[in-house]
Amino acid sequence: MKQLLAAFSLMFLVISATVLASQMDVRFAKFDINADGEISLTEATKHDNLLKQFADLDENGDQVLSEQEFEKFKL
Repeated sequence: MKQLLAAFSLMFLVISATVLASQMDVRFAKFDINADGEISLTEATKHDNLLKQFADLDENGDQVLSEQEFEKFKL
């Protein structure tokens, strides 16, 4: 019984992580207009809230946001 419960718990965690990752991909794609895998400052100017946070999110100062940098974006 414990093994079954553990298996269901693990399955739930995997499914939850997959759904959350999928939502992040969709959200990132919304801002990555040219689909080059990063959000440029030009792309960010089309979204006021992202533009306001851009400098703080751009940890390495390269004027583009990677998916990892974008994960910290708050709507």
